[in-house]
Amino acid sequence: MIYVFLLGFMSPTLFLAAFLKKGSNKNKVIRSFNWLYFGISIASFLIMLIFMIIYSVEEANKISTLYPLFVWLWMVFLLSRCFEIFYAFLRDALDKITGKSSVGRVNFPTITKYYILWIKLSSDKGEVSKLDSFLRYLLNLKIRFLSWLPFKDKVNGADLRNHDRLILSFRSYFELILNFALIYSLLPADNWSGEKILNIIQATYFSGVTITTLGYGDIYPKQWFSQFLSIFEVLCGFTLIVVCLAIYLKDDPDQQKKDLLTSLEPDKNQP
Repeated sequence: MIYVFLLGFMSPTLFLAAFLKKGSNKNKVIRSFNWLYFGISIASFLIMLIFMIIYSVEEANKISTLYPLFVWLWMVFLLSRCFEIFYAFLRDALDKITGKSSVGRVNFPTITKYYILWIKLSSDKGEVSKLDSFLRYLLNLKIRFLSWLPFKDKVNGADLRNHDRLILSFRSYFELILNFALIYSLLPADNWSGEKILNIIQATYFSGVTITTLGYGDIYPKQWFSQFLSIFEVLCGFTLIVVCLAIYLKDDPDQQKKDLLTSLEPDKNQP
C-alpha cells in the first residue's frame, strides 16, 4: 500500500490537468474533465454494485486478486483524483482571498526552471533535440485527445463565475464520496473493524459518514492506510464545504464590475 500512497499523492491526474490546460481553453477543460471524472466515478460505482449483486464479497475478492495490477492502478488513479480535487479547490480559494489571478500562471515552476537551466547548460544538442521532439509529440497528442472529447462543442468555455465554481465543487464533493468508497471497497479485510472486506454499499456509507464528520463508529479503520484515508477524506470534505463554499457564496467583485460596464454600454440595436 505504500506504493499506492506515494504514487497517489504524486497525483498524475494533476500533472495531466496542468498539461491539458496549457495553451487550451482552460475553463472548457475544467468543465469537461469535471464531468468526465464524475462520470467515471459513477460508472465505477455501478460496476462494483453489479459485482456485489452477482458475486459474494469473497468471490469478488478472488476475482480482484487475479488482476492485482489493475486494482493497484485503479486505486492510484482514485487517490490521485482525490488529491487533485483537494489541491485545485484549495488553491482557487486562496487565489480568491488574495486577489491573485491564475491567468499566465506557470504550473510547477521549479520543474520548469530546472528544465530551462538544463537546456542552457546542456552541450549535447542531440539530446535536447530529441527531448524537444518528444514534447512536440505530446502537444500534438494533447490536441488530438481534446478533439476526441464527447460534447466538446457544447461545453461552455466562458470564464468561471462563483455560481460555476459552486456547481463544480458540489459535483466534486459527491465524486470524492464515491472515489473514497471505491478505494475502501478495494482494501483487504484486515483494514476494517469487522475483519471483513466492505462491499460497495458499506464502503459508500462509511465514506459518507466520514466526509460529513458524523463518524458513528460502527465501522472504523484499523490499519495505517485506511486510517490515513479517513483523515484525508475529512480534510477534503472540510476544504470543499467550509472553505470553498464560504468564499464562493460571496459576491464576485470582478464580475460585478464587468456586469456594471456591460450595463453602461450603449445598446447598438437602439436607433
